[in-house]
Amino acid sequence: MSDKLGEMLLKGKLLTESQLKTATDTQKQVGGKLGAILVRLRMIPDDKLVQFLGSQLGLPVLTLKELAVSRKVSALMDVEVLEKHQMLPIRKQEDELLVAVSDPLDYDAIDDVRFLTGLRTKVAVATRADIQKAIDFYFHGLPCTELSQADDAVKSGEYPATAGGGRTGVRVPPAQVLQALVDLLIEKKVIQRDELAAKVSRFK
Repeated sequence: MSDKLGEMLLKGKLLTESQLKTATDTQKQVGGKLGAILVRLRMIPDDKLVQFLGSQLGLPVLTLKELAVSRKVSALMDVEVLEKHQMLPIRKQEDELLVAVSDPLDYDAIDDVRFLTGLRTKVAVATRADIQKAIDFYFHGLPCTELSQADDAVKSGEYPATAGGGRTGVRVPPAQVLQALVDLLIEKKVIQRDELAAKVSRFK
């Protein structure tokens, strides 16, 4: 998928023709993914590349603290596979698995996740550096303050907010959900506040 990534970066003016040629020549010599080589050659920052891919492909971008792994999915894939593809299974909801990847254009790797887990795969993107920190924390026991704090939230059944303000798997109190629904209906002028108050008064 190097050609597609290169084309996207050229079109987005994040890369010049000469930079792309240098990167692809390096890739031919040493192997590896084009994105990782571009970052290694300092042609584009890792976080800028991830933000660009997330925007272009319509995928959520996860920060380090959002890479907190549910214990239920930590054993779904071998760490060797995770490090090879620079990806991390985050959490499972029913038959869907959320996976953070550094290269969302590596469709073969994503297909491998589906094959190995037997689950539908939902993809988010994160930097290679953050994914490696998470792998080191969860599978190699290396310290990471941000993930340690986020991990406590996962154990309690709550998860960090995902990029863009959305939440995945967050446990929100029912009263807050109801209040948010009421506010939305009033905002959309579906109901009037005084009409709602009149209805509620009947239950007193």
